[in-house]
This record gives sequence, structure tokens and C-alpha cells, in this order.
Amino acid sequence: MASQRFFRPWGFILPGIVLGIITLVVPIVMGFRYSLHRIRLYRLSDQVFVGFQNYMRLFDDPLFMMSVRVTFWFTIGCTILAVVFGLAISAVMSTRGIRGTGAARFYMAFYLVPFVATQVVVGMLGRLYIWEPEYGMINWIIGLVGMDPVGGLISADTALMVTTITNSWRLVPLALLVFYAALATIPDAIVESAEVDGASALTIFFRIKLPMIRFHISFVTLIILTSAFREFDLVYALSGLGPGRSTNVMSLLVYHMGLSTANIGLANAISFIMFGMVAVLAVVYIKAAKLSEMRE
Repeated sequence: MASQRFFRPWGFILPGIVLGIITLVVPIVMGFRYSLHRIRLYRLSDQVFVGFQNYMRLFDDPLFMMSVRVTFWFTIGCTILAVVFGLAISAVMSTRGIRGTGAARFYMAFYLVPFVATQVVVGMLGRLYIWEPEYGMINWIIGLVGMDPVGGLISADTALMVTTITNSWRLVPLALLVFYAALATIPDAIVESAEVDGASALTIFFRIKLPMIRFHISFVTLIILTSAFREFDLVYALSGLGPGRSTNVMSLLVYHMGLSTANIGLANAISFIMFGMVAVLAVVYIKAAKLSEMRE
């Protein structure tokens, strides 16, 4: 009887385990196996085991190393912009007198537009209507104040910055939702006590509110960090590889290697390097966040 009670829950979770093995474990194992072989897309049966030669070849490839640098700056830029703007907007919208009003609900819905739209749509809108050099919105606004137009996506100097800003605009609503909900749970009595003691709005925000939502900040930062690191859809729709491969992030390089050059071995090797980098990044960030909480 006791054994039946012990094994009964496994009957409910077994379908999920089997589905997870089929959709996650099997592709991962196959991908790692392909990364150790010389294999072409249209000749999958013709495989030559090369061990870790694909990985060593990548680290000697200047194109791959360039994509690593581009991915690093793209990820850091997206994370900083999304978290900072998410905090700033949520801080304003969660203040008394604004929180819960019709204007707050309208602006919340307005800010959520890029989040609910698909990434390809956001990329196409950015490329055709916002950053287009001749009739895009940005250069139109710049022209109104008498400044020279920016190169946007057609300049190697600005393409990565433009792509980073556009992707950050898509990620800001995620940070806004979490931060707004966290700030709304802070009791008004704490804020009122600080105001009675003469604390300014900035002092209240940095000394009281931010420490109380530090867990939410850590959570959102990690989610945005990993999301930006593996971004593909928006970058591909917005700028592709960019002029001079200035926006050639690692996920685009995987696509290029796997489909354009049909080199499945190298494509899978890049994918597993990305997997390892994300895993290390997540573990280090979580450990650092825990150490910071322990010191406090």
C-alpha cells in the first residue's frame, strides 16, 4: 500500500518527463554529437568524427571572435538600458497620485505594445519606419532641431547601437511590469514616514524603495541578460548581419553557418559554446547576488 502511494505521483509527471526528454534532452545530445563531427546540411549521413577540432577552429576564426565581442556589447547594452528605463518608468508610475489612475493604465498599455508584438514585427517596424535614413522617424525628429541625420542601420558605426536600442525598447516592458508590481507592494506608511523626516523623492527611491526590490531587480536582470544574449529574430529582421558584420551576434552566426554555408558541425559547436557561456553567466550572477544578500 505504501509503495502504491509512493509511485502514484510518478504516473502524473511521467508524461511531462517523457515529453521533456524527447523535446530537450534528445536534441541537445544530437547537437553535441554533431558538434564533434564534420558534417554538411544536405549530407547528414556523411559524417566524419573530428573531436573538438570544430571548437578549436572557431577560437582561431576572427569572424567568430568578432561575433563574441558584438554579442557581449549587445547583451550588456540591452540589459543596462532595459533595467534602467524600466526602473525609471515604474518609479514614476507607482508614485501616489499616479498609481491606479486612468492615465497610469493608459501609459501601461502603451508601454506594453512592443512586448506583446512579435520580435520580427518590432524589427521590421524599426527598420522601415524608425531608423530608415531618408524618411524614418528618428532622422525626421533630428531634422526638426537642425541636426545632421544619423546613419542608423546603414552605418557600421551606429548599426550595433541602433539594434541595441531597439531590442531594449522591446525588453523595457518586461522590467516595467515586474518593477511596477514590486514597488506597488511597498507600504505607503514607510514612504510617508520618510517624507515626514524630510527625505526627498530621490532619497526615498534610492535608500528605501530600491533595497526593498533588490530581489526583483536581480531576477529581471538575469532574465533580460539571457534573453538578449540569445536574441535572433529581432536582430535578423532589423539589421541582419549589419554593414561590415557590425551586428553579427552569435545566434546569427549559427544561422549563417548552419544554413548559408551548410556547415552543421560548426553551427552546433557555436550553439554549445553559447550554451556554456549562458550557463556560466547565470551561475556566476546568481552566486554574486546571493553573496551580496548575505553581506547585507
